[in-house]
Amino acid sequence: MEDRLRISVSGVRGKVPGALNVEVASQFASAFSSYLEKGTVALCRDCRESSRMLSLSAISSVLASGLDCIDYGRLPTPFLQFSLRNSKFSGGISVSAGHNPSPWNAILLLNQEGHYLEAAEGNNVFNVYEAGSFDKAAWNQLGHISKKEFPLDAYLKILSSVVDSSEIRKAKFKITADPCNGAVSPFLKPYSEFFNLKMVYINNEIDQPFSHPPEPSIENSSQAQAVVKATNSDLGFLLNSDGSRLSLVSDKGAALSEESTLPLCLISLKKNITTAVSTVATSSIVDWAADICGIKILKTRVGQSSVCHTMIAERAEAGGEGSGSFAFLPFSPGYDSLFSLTLILDLMAKQRKKLSEIISPFPDLVRKKIKIKVSPVKTYRVMDQLEDKYSKEHPDFTDGIRVDRKKAWFIIRPSLTEFILRIMIEGQDLESVNSIEEEIKERIET
Repeated sequence: MEDRLRISVSGVRGKVPGALNVEVASQFASAFSSYLEKGTVALCRDCRESSRMLSLSAISSVLASGLDCIDYGRLPTPFLQFSLRNSKFSGGISVSAGHNPSPWNAILLLNQEGHYLEAAEGNNVFNVYEAGSFDKAAWNQLGHISKKEFPLDAYLKILSSVVDSSEIRKAKFKITADPCNGAVSPFLKPYSEFFNLKMVYINNEIDQPFSHPPEPSIENSSQAQAVVKATNSDLGFLLNSDGSRLSLVSDKGAALSEESTLPLCLISLKKNITTAVSTVATSSIVDWAADICGIKILKTRVGQSSVCHTMIAERAEAGGEGSGSFAFLPFSPGYDSLFSLTLILDLMAKQRKKLSEIISPFPDLVRKKIKIKVSPVKTYRVMDQLEDKYSKEHPDFTDGIRVDRKKAWFIIRPSLTEFILRIMIEGQDLESVNSIEEEIKERIET
C-alpha cells in the first residue's frame, strides 16, 4: 500500500523508490513543462537524500521539453514561492515532502504566481501525464539551465516592512531553533542577525539526517522543550523540512499545539486583515481569535491549494491551517514558517509580553489527532459507510465528514499526502473526546 503514488492537485508524493523514482519525476516534470509550453521553470529541493536525484531528473525533463530552468538548489519551498511572485517565471517545481518521514518525497508544482496549482490547472497537468504525450525539443532547441541564489536580503527587507522590526531588535529575544536539519537551516543565522536575536540551535545541520520526524508538533518537541528550559529562551520553534510549517514551545518550556500558530498570526496582523480563510479541519481556536480581532473567517477544504485559491477568490488577505501553516497574500503566495515566526516575535515585542502570557486567554480545549491506515481500495467504501452512520447528525461534507455536537466536534477525512484516514476531535473535556474516539474506531472496524 505504501508503495503507491499519492496524487493530488499540487503534485505527487510517495516513498522512494517504490512509488516515486526518477522515471515518475521525469514524467511529471515533462507533463508540467508540456502544460506550460514555454518560458522558464524555477526549481528547488529540500535536504532529503533522494531530493537531488529527483531534482536532476526533473531538470533534465524541463530542458528536454525546450524550457529553460533556474535551479535554486536546496531552498525552502516558501522561498521559491516568494521568488515566483512578480517574476517572469512560467512556473515552479519544489522537490520536497515537507512533513513526511525521510523515505518519502514529493514533486510539488507551482503556477507562475507561486501558488500551488488549483484544481483545473492540476487536472490539465495530470491529463497530459496520463496521455503520455510530452513535448520534446529538437537537439538544437533544448532548454538552458542556470543556477541562482535566493535573494535573502530582499526577502528580509520586505519581511521587515510588514512588522515593527525595530521593536523586535530592541527586545533581543533568545530563541531555541529546531529546523530538523531541514532546508531552512542555512538561513537561520542571517535571519537571527537581521532581527538581533540570540538563537540557540539544535538539529541545524542541513547535511545530516532528520533528528526526529520532520512534522512540527507536540510529539516531536521534547528536545526543543528541554533546551528552552535549560537556556531560559523566550520561545522555541520547530519547522518541517521545507519550511512551510511552524510549531512553538513557550518560555515555560511547554510545547504548544501546531494549531496555535494560525490564531497567533491572525492576532499579530489583525490591523491588516479583514477576511481570512481556514479549513473545516482546523481548531475552533482560530474562530475565537478571529472573533476578538474582528476578522471574518471563511472555511474551505484542507490543503494549501484550497486555502490560497479561496483567499484569491474571496479577496481575503490571509489564511492558514491547523498544521502550523499561515499565508499573508500581500507578502507571499505560500505558507512561510519564518514569516509566521516573525509575526509572533512582533506580537511579543509590541505587547511586551511573554508567549505564555499571550496564549493564556486561549480557550482550554482537549484535542486529539488520530491516523488510521486504510488501503486505497477501501478508503472510500469506509467513508461511504461512515456517511450513512452519521447522516442523521447533519454532517458537513466540505472535506470528508465533519460532525458538530454540543460538547465536541470531529472530522474524518482521507489524507491528501498519505494512505490514511485523518481524524480530529476537539471538545470541552477529555471524556467527550475519548468517547467520540472510541465510537469512530468502532464504526470504522465494523
